Amino acid sequence: MIPKLTKTAALIFLLFLKSIAFQAQETKNPFKVNLSEDGKKYIKFGANFQLWGRYTELNPNSKIGDNVVAQSTDIVIRRLRLQAMGMLTDNVFFHIQLGQNNINFTQNTGPSNTPLSVLDAIGEYHFNDKLHLGGGLTAWGAGTTRYSANSSSSHLTLDAPIYQQNINISSTFGNRNLSIYAKGMFDKLSYRVAITNPYRNATSTLNLNSTISTHTPRAQYSGILTYAFADKESNTDPYNKGTYLGTKKVFNIALGYLTQSKSMWRVDPNNAAAVLYDDMNVLGLDVFYDKPMSNKGDALTLYAAYNNCNFGKNYIRSITTPNPAIADASLINGSGNGFIAVGTGNIYYGQIGYLFAKPKDAAVKGRIQAYAAGQIADLEALDSPMTMYELGANYYLTGTLGPKLSLGYQSRAIFEKVSDAKYPQSDRKDMVVLQFQVSF
Repeated sequence: MIPKLTKTAALIFLLFLKSIAFQAQETKNPFKVNLSEDGKKYIKFGANFQLWGRYTELNPNSKIGDNVVAQSTDIVIRRLRLQAMGMLTDNVFFHIQLGQNNINFTQNTGPSNTPLSVLDAIGEYHFNDKLHLGGGLTAWGAGTTRYSANSSSSHLTLDAPIYQQNINISSTFGNRNLSIYAKGMFDKLSYRVAITNPYRNATSTLNLNSTISTHTPRAQYSGILTYAFADKESNTDPYNKGTYLGTKKVFNIALGYLTQSKSMWRVDPNNAAAVLYDDMNVLGLDVFYDKPMSNKGDALTLYAAYNNCNFGKNYIRSITTPNPAIADASLINGSGNGFIAVGTGNIYYGQIGYLFAKPKDAAVKGRIQAYAAGQIADLEALDSPMTMYELGANYYLTGTLGPKLSLGYQSRAIFEKVSDAKYPQSDRKDMVVLQFQVSF
């Protein structure tokens, strides 16, 4: 279980931010406090808040309270983040992030009883640019592809491709685990490798298909190699940007892996009293491209990813982000807005975004960016691939990453649970979300 902060601890953190604010008034960045004259030693603060208004066509047999409901509307605090990071000496870096996800009306205790969680808490030692060693609660060992660890304030689409985080079956809070890691850059080549102490799965049903074992988990190993053909991206924190709005020329290709032995189990079909164990093995390959198109300020963002996943026989996992209904593991698609996004098989994903040229009127700061995205999960348990697609647009109020309005539409495939057969697709369901984001 991820540790929870008390209200007192959260208040102390906020008071600390206020106490140092006056020191930063004369700096170029009001949220950065320089600890040395050259700015190489510093503490930097940030925050992100995402508010959703949402209409959802719910999956079959979804319940809100005691009632089976076909659709819902809700207001969601999708994300809340407060963070501090910095170089305390020439070699020592720290990063602390507090926050919470998915606060909506389904929480019977009310949002005031949803405390902040510790999302990131790491310390690093920098030997040089080629080798940083660190450890703690972190996403440096999250997975195999770019958005296994995503920068939530710079999404191209309404939300990140959450399946890339949920490929890691052991994580209990998005994409963060207790890990030790190494990272660094060799000119155009960057790397990250991690050893993770996974959280133990508390409950699991043993059947003929693979599920997550409840036994004490073995170590998890992961790594990603990235080659930059153009501008290099920062490796200060593990969270990758979804778009640069034409401020950089980025063209990256990355290869990643994730493995954990005996993480899955199932009943031996030849002996009902015996248990078979399967390893988790995931490979990832992706390409990210972000480039200004002309001197008018328009820019193109492209992303494509492929994952080969082996979790054992017929494993599937549904994802809900966040669930507007009561969670029900017995429903094959998941309840609410869930869809089958992860499992044994091959997963394909792509994004395209276009940032329109700057307005001719210099007094108008706002920028519009349109996007489309889609996922295909070709899994061995399904009769046909699961397809999900999204369309939407972002309006950046200041013309830069930060405060924005987003409108997104999502369509997802729904499958029917059939005994002793691959699951066939039975329907499609939709979701529409209006988001307001405030970040710095």
